[in-house]
Amino acid sequence: MSSRFTCYRCVHCCFFSEEKESPVLLWHEMLYLSRLGELLGLKLDFKSLGQGFYRLVFNGFCPFYDVSNRACRIQREKPLACKMFPLLVSISSLELTVSLICPWVRENFTKISKGMTLEDIEEVFHEEFKALREVVEWVYVVSKNTSKTAIYFTTYYKDLAQDVINKFKEKYEVIKIAESSVVDGFYYVLIEGEVDVNDAESMLKRDEITWYKIEKVPPIT
Repeated sequence: MSSRFTCYRCVHCCFFSEEKESPVLLWHEMLYLSRLGELLGLKLDFKSLGQGFYRLVFNGFCPFYDVSNRACRIQREKPLACKMFPLLVSISSLELTVSLICPWVRENFTKISKGMTLEDIEEVFHEEFKALREVVEWVYVVSKNTSKTAIYFTTYYKDLAQDVINKFKEKYEVIKIAESSVVDGFYYVLIEGEVDVNDAESMLKRDEITWYKIEKVPPIT
């Protein structure tokens, strides 16, 4: 197949009228959005679904959605469930479907509903399939039986932030790094395993770092 999925920047995928429609987050995504929400002054409601999954519960537009510009305010760091949309996956069965909420899917449904291989799906939903792979890898490989450590900090000095990140990379296995696109100077580092808290704090306790937090992320068992 040659036609690629095109986002029409409609409002449908970011408006929720029922709790079951709200995005499902991985544990580390919930932690990140909760800290981001605090810094933005947003009151976010998360519901535990068990096994390391959480639902961001709200009615109406997503709190991170810019209605006037029809754009996600956290496009760069939005959850994988949003990045992979309109692809939907059942984690228990790995059954892959598409959402009919999406107008592009409805327009092209006859083309994509029959006889598509995984290679076809990857071609049509190229970027979305990348996010899908990351979800499956996280659930079945990265998260299994090993705790993680989430580190957040804020600083307006980019060189200092990079220096801190490099020091963590020298001592630990860093598996994810993010710099917020909506809160200046807010950084997030996810580390495989547990860290020496005193050691981590020695790298974070600087006058130029205005705030930091260290949280343990339990494994999915």
